[in-house]
Amino acid sequence: MEEILNKLYRALNGEERYISEVSKVFPYVNNRDFRRYYSLLSKLCSKDVVMHSLAVSLYTYELGLKLKNRGYNIDLDLAVFGALLHDIGRSRTHGIKHGVEGGKIVREHNLGEKLALIVERHIGGGIPREEAVNLGLPPRDYIPRTLEEKLVAHCDNLISGTKRVDISFVVEKFRRRLGCRDINHPVIMRIIRLNDEINSLLTEEDSSHIQCDVKG
Repeated sequence: MEEILNKLYRALNGEERYISEVSKVFPYVNNRDFRRYYSLLSKLCSKDVVMHSLAVSLYTYELGLKLKNRGYNIDLDLAVFGALLHDIGRSRTHGIKHGVEGGKIVREHNLGEKLALIVERHIGGGIPREEAVNLGLPPRDYIPRTLEEKLVAHCDNLISGTKRVDISFVVEKFRRRLGCRDINHPVIMRIIRLNDEINSLLTEEDSSHIQCDVKG
């Protein structure tokens, strides 16, 4: 996975010899809009954010394509573009407000409200209005609603840096971050419910690597 991500990065940055190889697993390397959004992301954000965003984009494409092939009504372009831009707000802050700031950037560049909402709602399993207020965010609901929003949030949860992880890793990370002894914290439960929802749409083979086997 690291090898293909590095080649994708090089292809997007002008090394054309990698395009043919990368396009076999990620055809968006040749997509005009994807390249336009990538140009904006790479202009604003550090390389580590860019590489993470590419990893989430690739994962979103893989799972999104499986969902589409199973007959689900998913806008794969929208999901992949949203995955690419989900962390663009980290150009302004790495705090909890990076989703809100990212939504602002998307709107400032007139990239569309659907993309802005994916960016705003990608954090964890989403943030309800009351919790958002307590965190100092603008008072509204940040729970992912559409399949595209949910898929991007889910894939982001399962990418640590550029590496794919399972839900147990994610739960343990949030347990440490939140200082929880068990998984019954609302933040963790939302992440698990989102994981279970995406799993329910996939075949057992497709979702075997992201099953939740954590205990309370």
